Amino acid sequence: MKKLQKHVVKYGVYGTRKFLAKYPRVKNAVKRIAHTQLGIPTISDQIYAKWVQNSFPDFIEIAKLRQQLPKLKLQPLISIVVPTYNTNIVFLRDCIDSVLGQVYENWELCIVDDCSTDNRVRKVIEEYAKNDRRVNAKFLSSNKHIAGATNEAIKLASGEFIGLLDHDDLLWPNALFEVVKAINKYPKADFIYTDEDKITEDRYQHLGPFFKPDWNPDFLLSVNYITHFSVVRKTLINKIGGLRAEYNGAQDWDLFFRITSATPNIYHIPKILYSWRIHDLSTAKTTQAKPYVVEAQRRAISSGLKGRGYEDVLIRQDHKNQGYWEVQFELKNKPLVSIVIPSKNQYKIVKRCIDSIYNKSTYENFEIILVDTGSTEKRVLSLYKKLENKHSNFHLIDWPERPFSYSRSCNKGAESANGEVLIMLNNDTEVITPNWIELLAGDALRKEIGAVGCLLFYPDKHHIQHAGVGVGLGGVAANSFSMMTLNQLMNQTQHLMINTKHNMTAVTAACLAIRKQVFNEVGGFDDAFSVTYNDVDLCLRLLERGYINLYTPYVRLLHYESVSLGAPDEIMKRDTKEFKSAQELFKKKWSKYIKHDPNLNPNLDKTNAFYEVKF
Repeated sequence: MKKLQKHVVKYGVYGTRKFLAKYPRVKNAVKRIAHTQLGIPTISDQIYAKWVQNSFPDFIEIAKLRQQLPKLKLQPLISIVVPTYNTNIVFLRDCIDSVLGQVYENWELCIVDDCSTDNRVRKVIEEYAKNDRRVNAKFLSSNKHIAGATNEAIKLASGEFIGLLDHDDLLWPNALFEVVKAINKYPKADFIYTDEDKITEDRYQHLGPFFKPDWNPDFLLSVNYITHFSVVRKTLINKIGGLRAEYNGAQDWDLFFRITSATPNIYHIPKILYSWRIHDLSTAKTTQAKPYVVEAQRRAISSGLKGRGYEDVLIRQDHKNQGYWEVQFELKNKPLVSIVIPSKNQYKIVKRCIDSIYNKSTYENFEIILVDTGSTEKRVLSLYKKLENKHSNFHLIDWPERPFSYSRSCNKGAESANGEVLIMLNNDTEVITPNWIELLAGDALRKEIGAVGCLLFYPDKHHIQHAGVGVGLGGVAANSFSMMTLNQLMNQTQHLMINTKHNMTAVTAACLAIRKQVFNEVGGFDDAFSVTYNDVDLCLRLLERGYINLYTPYVRLLHYESVSLGAPDEIMKRDTKEFKSAQELFKKKWSKYIKHDPNLNPNLDKTNAFYEVKF
């Protein structure tokens, strides 16, 4: 590995052809080393750099924005709070200059130095305070650490809104303009956050963009996805008591939990307006730079969960992905879970599915409701009898119908189910995760949750088949990240959205958990979508009722994808009229979500499922 690192440093990521020809298996390792350890841009970063060139406001764009300022009816004073401590002088000047360069000028900068031992920090701050009356400074005589210093900065603030800025990071010139524009559009907004990227010690080198979803409560339990740039109404931050010193290292994460529990008026600006500086001591590079961060994060998540009314929750760090957290909700009283499987013939397929349930599942209180839609194969009928004789929790429903309707079949199975939780399961799936039932049911039983979906792989066990559904992908809706692999090099947005538990607008019914009560409340699957889009339609109706849907990467199954029915293009060949009719109905019924999926950032390219930046 050391030899590989030296080679990458010497020749760069894409100047290693001879080396890769000799050792082809290390290609991805080369890219990872270059990207994460050495700061060398990958192809993805190079593409993003071009995007920045097109998106970063130049002097013409800045002039246009200034012309719009008089049109903004509300022009509140925004107080930018910055705690400093032995800050790199170049980084500090860059940070302050990025505030001075704002298009929107009704701001004040409140800097509190946390008793720096480097006297140059004080001199720089005093210099700026002397030259611009909007810069307020305070120098602490003893160290209060980041939470205490930030609270002192908030005390200096007289603005209606507080903006949180780290001492070595940068605001884009249009940051405050976009925030105030949002306030004018949503005057009740109490909390506003934006997209972000990273810069190296060279502030001109942009990489690692994070195109965030709109407010996503389960995402915040997995990782502090909000971070920067964050603006909060001062009355609210005063009400909840500011930052808490006992959470230093995750003080902003703890703050965001308390803010979002205190107000529903949360607004996301889907624009990159903040650049997070990567250097050896920053958490932007690694939490290992500050080991105490991990424990502080755990306590922040625990406190956040209690604020939402959850006590008995397992919180553990994702052992494969540093900085990500897995939250498991306890399945109390071992409720009955009904697994509904529509099926017809296809002996090997259905046997593999059912065998995997019985052989691999660790949860015992379940029943299988197999809805047979007209099997004629003797082996299949014999299999059913064997299963009924062997397992008292296997129930067969004879439901022959033509033409086949997934919606009607699942509704029939749900009608016969006795479980508190339903798991809709395709017969062409195979269980990988032993505790899949308890994980899915634990989330499905949460009062705010509608449908729960999981990570599905193609039969090769490497390529992703489903990691949530993006509404609007491909012009209608599509499985997110289909055909990507977990070990390929990813941008930050891809990695986070594949590997963390978070809310999705929709998930596939190939494996979907939902409370029976909620399923009945929305009327089950709509038979107008007999074969396609029925699951997405269900999820959107849940969303309209006020429920949120969830994707978890911690439950994994294989999905042989429509082996028994044929893939969507084959369905089209079989019944083009039906497929197109469902597609047109979906477009008409759910046009607002096709236009804007709240969990799919508009900067991402909707022509594919890979969450890549759109040019």
